[in-house]
Amino acid sequence: MPSVTVQTSKDPLVLHAYSQDLWPRKLLELRENGPLANPTVDQVFWPETAQEVAQVIAWARDPENDAELYPYGAGSGVLGATIPTPDSQREGEPVGQKHRKRVVVDLKKMRKIRSLDRKSMTVWAEAGWIGENLERALNQEGFTLGHFPSSIYCSSLGGYLATRSAGQLSTKYGKIEDMVLAVEFVLPNGTIAETGRAPRSAMGPDWTQLLMGSEGTLGFFTAACLQIQPLPEARVFMGFAAASVPQALEFTRALMQRGTRPAVLRILDPSETSLTLSSEAKKACDFSGNVAIVAVFEGTRRIVEAEAEEVREIAGKLEVKDFGPALGEHWWAHRYDVSYKQQLILSHNRMILDTFEVAATWDLIEELYKNVKATSVGMGILLAHFSHFYHTGANIYFTLVSHAGPFESAVDRYDVIWENLLKSALASGATLSHHHGVGTLKNLWLRREMGAWIQVFEKVKRALDPENRFNPSKMGL
Repeated sequence: MPSVTVQTSKDPLVLHAYSQDLWPRKLLELRENGPLANPTVDQVFWPETAQEVAQVIAWARDPENDAELYPYGAGSGVLGATIPTPDSQREGEPVGQKHRKRVVVDLKKMRKIRSLDRKSMTVWAEAGWIGENLERALNQEGFTLGHFPSSIYCSSLGGYLATRSAGQLSTKYGKIEDMVLAVEFVLPNGTIAETGRAPRSAMGPDWTQLLMGSEGTLGFFTAACLQIQPLPEARVFMGFAAASVPQALEFTRALMQRGTRPAVLRILDPSETSLTLSSEAKKACDFSGNVAIVAVFEGTRRIVEAEAEEVREIAGKLEVKDFGPALGEHWWAHRYDVSYKQQLILSHNRMILDTFEVAATWDLIEELYKNVKATSVGMGILLAHFSHFYHTGANIYFTLVSHAGPFESAVDRYDVIWENLLKSALASGATLSHHHGVGTLKNLWLRREMGAWIQVFEKVKRALDPENRFNPSKMGL
């Protein structure tokens, strides 16, 4: 049997803690049914190096252990990406019968900065870094990653890589896949591989991008070479009001296609403006509009001032009202608050709360918004904001707040709502995930969106993981 020197545990309390992430559906199940009688995982490992990850893989492949491996970063995922599913079994066995040990590999102890290149502005960082801690470490050296997801206090670099994460400043700095030059990756056979380091390459397919977003189904991210930016010299906050969502979309499209690159660009639709923008913020800038728009520019002082002036000119031409800096300043000061308010809703019996982020090109984005907003969510409401913008399109982030209503189970009501929402978005030409990934919730929907390409992905999976040990029954597989 292969020797393993990695810290491990079979403590029931530990196993229960690792049997879920933050998928709202699972939280609803726990609320309705109470704690699980038995954990869904059998063992947890905490490797500290890529070599130790390879040790765990060798241990799992040994016939005496015969284990499935589930990656774990910080457990902040909202789609059930790390949760073992009833389908992860040998063909012919009853649903729910466990045939292999289900083992979680938690990478949080891998949190070294291996190197920082000031000339190339790159950093090699290990996958276990919590986002906020990595950002603070870079700040001490005069740099920023520019990656600020709402979950930054409780999410990890490995999770960012596995799900193609986006941060609140992605309109300027890009999503995580735009920041990565290379990754260190442990393949299912235990090989520790590194992808190429150059900024661009034409030497065949891009292996880094093939692995990005694979959610542990093809192996484990253990480190990444990331591009970093100098800390901004100046920051300009702006706030605007539009009469309607179409007017706000036209304004933001003009900004992007004119060449300005705000760090933050955000449209709050009428419902979100009304329910989430505080009276304090509205009073501070005398806000009286229907749709709020926040823009934040950061960088060198001369560049951000020039960009802000360009934005004011576009706002004037499109009759979008400029409210000065107060709205932008308020949003910036409270930009992580929403993560701490969700439990207030979920703690109420039979209430449902979840989020849903899709993306589309400019020609489809308005119709996508209308169609999804028109989808029935029962006794509830669907808020929306547009928060990640591109030359060719944008992302819409929907927040669902609903009630189980006549359904005996809130979980059953949740499933019906999600079926309707995903069906509406797919029919409107959207991609069904912009930055949360796929997990369990969107597993079958990935097959519907990918079409014939799922066959290619299946072949990649079989080639790299022929024994199907790595996060089985995920990513449409």
